[in-house]
Amino acid sequence: MQRLKLLLKNEAFGGVLLIIATFCALWIENTSYSEYYRNFIDLSVGFKVGEFELFKPFLLWINDGLIAIFFFAIGLELKQEFAEGEFKKNPKSIVLPLSAALGGIIVPALIFALINFENAYTLKGWAIPTATDTAFALAILIMVGKSLPSSLKIFLLSLAIFDDVGAILIIAIFYTSELSALALVVASLCIASLFVLNWLNITRKSLYFICSLVLWLSVLKSGVHATLAGIITALFIPLYTKKGEPFLEHINENLKFSLYFIILPLFAFANAGVNLSKIDMSSIFSGVSLGIFLGLFVGKQVGVFIFSYISIKLKLAKLPEGANFKQLYGVCILTGIGFTMSLFIDGLAYEVSDIFHYADNFAILMASFCSGIFGFIYLKFFASK
Repeated sequence: MQRLKLLLKNEAFGGVLLIIATFCALWIENTSYSEYYRNFIDLSVGFKVGEFELFKPFLLWINDGLIAIFFFAIGLELKQEFAEGEFKKNPKSIVLPLSAALGGIIVPALIFALINFENAYTLKGWAIPTATDTAFALAILIMVGKSLPSSLKIFLLSLAIFDDVGAILIIAIFYTSELSALALVVASLCIASLFVLNWLNITRKSLYFICSLVLWLSVLKSGVHATLAGIITALFIPLYTKKGEPFLEHINENLKFSLYFIILPLFAFANAGVNLSKIDMSSIFSGVSLGIFLGLFVGKQVGVFIFSYISIKLKLAKLPEGANFKQLYGVCILTGIGFTMSLFIDGLAYEVSDIFHYADNFAILMASFCSGIFGFIYLKFFASK
């Protein structure tokens, strides 16, 4: 029992579960059990109250609902960092992860756009290679061992925060459908209610849960992607109770188990099922697949490193304490692990379509796999102390 508790507290174990969930999905989808897998993710689930009804395939409940909890956790981390974390203590420390995140968005997007600029439909996927799966990248960084300075882990986590904020902004601006005025009004009222709760420093979790649930439903119906409800709610969570007890940190800690051991593995399992037999070999070398693979495996590491290098050389930022440029580059390689977040944006861009015969999903898996393996080997054998 004690060993199990220690295992569950190990940050790398969450990444291992993601790997297991991925291989399980791939195995099931490519065996005689694939029908059960498809029935599972396509199962229509929902409810009806009066004239209001909401029915979606289980896959979309995961991608629209459970993943909103992930962005809620990101919002909590972001608020804590700016309110009393390293960003508050040393504002200059923001520059390096922020510039790195910008490079990790701009360069991969440009690579994808250059390859697909002639086709307006395929160009919709330009944001797919801009994402990083933090849980995977962090797990591999921890697996490398203590030969790397701990400051690199802090850099990766800080980079991930800005990377996820970038993903949220991209979703809000570029992947929003037709807007519903009524739903937006309801969402605005929910945000106003959250503001009042925060202003009065009310720390009853049930009130925040009700407001966030109505906010999620209204955002879902508004045409804006529902994941935004997660980070908006997080920004209104009070740091402390009136008695001075940590409130936000307590919620964040309680979320970690379900997030890393249930939500993200379930997300990976539901999205990673690629039927390899259905992949058209000619599609593997299509503009979409090449744009995704080169954007993630090449564009991410190059963009993150170049923007980091420039900000350090211009003395706008400093290298992570105790680290050198070789080690920093190794972490940049790991940012090419797009996996769950790239699969998520892929579903938004092409509306969960198999028009590319799963070659786009396959490209995400291959780029993430190559980034993970190459990053581990480089950090373990060429960049460690």
